[in-house]
Amino acid sequence: MWARLRAAPGGALAFGALVLVTAWLAAALPLAWDASSDAGLRAALERARPADRMLSATASAAPDTGGTGQLRTRVSPRRVERADTALRRAVRAPLRLADGEGAYGVHTATPAEASGAGLPRPSPGLPPKATVTAQARLAERSRVVRGRLPRPKVTGRQGRQHLEAAVSTATARRMRLAPGDSFRLRGVPDAMTVRVTGVFTPRGSAGQTADSPFWHAEPTLLRPSLVTVPPTSPGGTKETYWHFTAVIHPEAASALLTLRDGAELYFHHPLDTSALAGRQAGAVRRQMAELSASGATARLRTAAGVGRLTFGTGLPETLAAYERESDAVQPLLLTAAVGLATTAGTVLLLAAAPAAERRRAELALLRARGISLPGLAGRLLAETALVAVPTGAAGTAAALWTSDGGRTGWALAAAGAVTVTAALALPLRAVVAHRRPVPPTARPDAPGRRSRRRTVAELTVCVLAAGAVAALRQGGAAGDGDGTGAGGGGNGGGDLLPVLAPVLSALVAALLLMRCCPPLLRLLTRLAARRRGPVAFLGLARAARAPSAVPGPALWALLVAVTVASFGGMVLAGVADGRDAAALGAVGADARLATPGSADLPPGFARKAARAAGVEQVTAYRAHDGGDLAGVADAVTVALVDAPGYARLTRRNGQGDFPAAALTPGRDTTGPLPALMSPDLARKLGNGSRYTDLVLPGLQIPVRPALVRDATPAAQQGPFVVVSREAVARARPDTRGTALLAPNTLLADGHPDGTALRRLLAEAFPKADTATLVTLRTTERARYADTALKTGAERLYRLAALSAAGYSALAVVLCLLHTAPERRALLTRLRTLGLTRRQGTGLLLLESLPLYALTAAAGAVTSLAAVPLLGPGIDLRALAGTPGTLPVRLTADTASLLLPPLALLVLAGCGLLLQARLTGGTADLRTETQEL
Repeated sequence: MWARLRAAPGGALAFGALVLVTAWLAAALPLAWDASSDAGLRAALERARPADRMLSATASAAPDTGGTGQLRTRVSPRRVERADTALRRAVRAPLRLADGEGAYGVHTATPAEASGAGLPRPSPGLPPKATVTAQARLAERSRVVRGRLPRPKVTGRQGRQHLEAAVSTATARRMRLAPGDSFRLRGVPDAMTVRVTGVFTPRGSAGQTADSPFWHAEPTLLRPSLVTVPPTSPGGTKETYWHFTAVIHPEAASALLTLRDGAELYFHHPLDTSALAGRQAGAVRRQMAELSASGATARLRTAAGVGRLTFGTGLPETLAAYERESDAVQPLLLTAAVGLATTAGTVLLLAAAPAAERRRAELALLRARGISLPGLAGRLLAETALVAVPTGAAGTAAALWTSDGGRTGWALAAAGAVTVTAALALPLRAVVAHRRPVPPTARPDAPGRRSRRRTVAELTVCVLAAGAVAALRQGGAAGDGDGTGAGGGGNGGGDLLPVLAPVLSALVAALLLMRCCPPLLRLLTRLAARRRGPVAFLGLARAARAPSAVPGPALWALLVAVTVASFGGMVLAGVADGRDAAALGAVGADARLATPGSADLPPGFARKAARAAGVEQVTAYRAHDGGDLAGVADAVTVALVDAPGYARLTRRNGQGDFPAAALTPGRDTTGPLPALMSPDLARKLGNGSRYTDLVLPGLQIPVRPALVRDATPAAQQGPFVVVSREAVARARPDTRGTALLAPNTLLADGHPDGTALRRLLAEAFPKADTATLVTLRTTERARYADTALKTGAERLYRLAALSAAGYSALAVVLCLLHTAPERRALLTRLRTLGLTRRQGTGLLLLESLPLYALTAAAGAVTSLAAVPLLGPGIDLRALAGTPGTLPVRLTADTASLLLPPLALLVLAGCGLLLQARLTGGTADLRTETQEL
């Protein structure tokens, strides 16, 4: 065996390098997907609200849940700590809780109204509300800035109790509280007085505090929040009030029982994300469901001793949302992985062809001397395993060493499959080729008899491909965005048949090509026979007689690689187009500027914005979010626009363009004004046969649907009505020049500079937060791809498509190596008959390039056919990260369709020219094929 390897060291090194790279790729892809899933889950938990990334449970201490003595015992610090310990002990793997980061205690069941002389009231009619909490371990996690921490003493009779509390520095500053101040809580027969004894701040740096669940499990523990109350009637104004938290001593928690709704025990524990893998999200969610089951709840209730525990739904919903996203992305990645595996496996089988052809005489001699097929296979297996096993193990080790963890079982299985395939390729090929003695005079390119088994196999493949396409169109490879599709449901990847659809389609195209090529080439041969010169006739005749220049497996590998590369390009192009469309729908243009509090834009602001850097076109309009269409719908988005400018914007961006004259009324200003409406509103108004009143603050005008569009730049979602400002001014002359028609929103097109627009808005509104008032389309688009799961999935998909393209290039090289000895012998014979070097080059090109050209054309046609055949069943919303209301489909991208076939043709042409140059330089007059 060692002698055989020393006899052909170049081939052994090339074979070992191929196995090394393929084994590394096979092991690295599953590990990379696991790492991407883990990072995606951690990122999903980090993006979620604090309450949605913790194991949260509550126990009621309301008056109707027990007697006074029982409730006092329930809220005592010792019983609360016992319940927290029981909850943590009930948790088992894979759900792990972070040590020392939890928060537990007792707080008021509902926020109570607070009254005090200095408490601020943004809306005069709404007093602030306070949550009083007795959170454990506050003294060791905080630092007193002023005053002291509260004591457990509670004075006064029931209903008029006095207790001490502390507030955070942000709460003290916003609510104008200082040590010695007091406020009263309403929610008891009389009132409860809370006296502030101190102001605290968290220990540690600002970064540690920002990520600490202890301080953020209760939303307003560190800083108060401004709560908005929606208007009670259309056109009304929104009201706001402050909600803050005051902390009392845990021993004083029993005082909260006198409130009308009583108290509530809470337990918040963050997950240990460092030990949580993405594949364990489903198991964690099921375990949380088990904790809420009757048997587990009864055992936990007995151990905790605080009554029934109710678990929050925030964490399960976060995990479920991640699972839906992961399940929707997996089939798309699996499609690319199947294509890559098919191409790589075929290339491994093709790698044995040059060695088998080189050793054909040697193996035939061994068979003639009596070696059995098992003995022949065992001998060759030992030779190939001597190279494949060490290099496969090295590639696997390199993948494991460079990975960030994951399921090593899948990686080892994939790398093992590569090693076994590489080791068995040459023995199996030799057994098939030498199972019967081959006469020395047999021509390798002689046409064989058609096999019925081959016909049955080809028909079976066609039936499977048709079933895969039908299953994909019916269920979808990525589901419907909500995880309910056949491939993207909650089944971890769905059925395998839809995933195989692109590969099976390429296989059907390869079978059709192998069936159709010989007749087509024979027709071309007849045409070439009428011309002078032997080159065209000989080249086409050899290609038509037996297309050995591109063997059947190589043809399949090339077609699959071209299809997968083009399909991957179309997927990525569809994702990019979907993100562009979603960003345009969310913003309305390339930039949107809103005013603080819907204030009016200053006069001349639109002209200044039009001169800003990168701005090509602007249009300003008056936006109302709470319009009322009498008798039809309320909470309608209304836009009072400049019809010509707004029409130009819609025409430029392709967002429901319309003629400006359609919104301009005639001379009769007494009738209803023409309006552009969403389909649901127009349907309720008979698509223009009826009209109704549009009610806005200070304005009521009749409108009718003159135009119906699914989307418009001024409305991001929901029902909308667009009316011309000039038409309103004509119908109601008293509104011209008033704030009723003054624009408060501006849309800009082009390539606007966000910094320049924010600076311009800051000059007009110095106290406004311009970061939230200026929205760029580019920023919105980047937001759709900012999750680790989507970024990782897109990167892996791109890697798989590029790897498939690389293996297709390798398949071309192997095809050239496979036919090199035969071509060398052919050209040598023809050189003795007077064939020139230029004619030899033409012969090689005409023998092989038609097959490569047909293969490239078939790949392009197969990829193009995938858009109408597979496109309806593939929804790319999960990979694009766009909102669920906007479908994202395959896009017939020109570059994706043409670049892979053209690259195949260029590579094949360059390889053939190089082979012709190297072969044409020799002048060996021996006509036998030289065997090494």
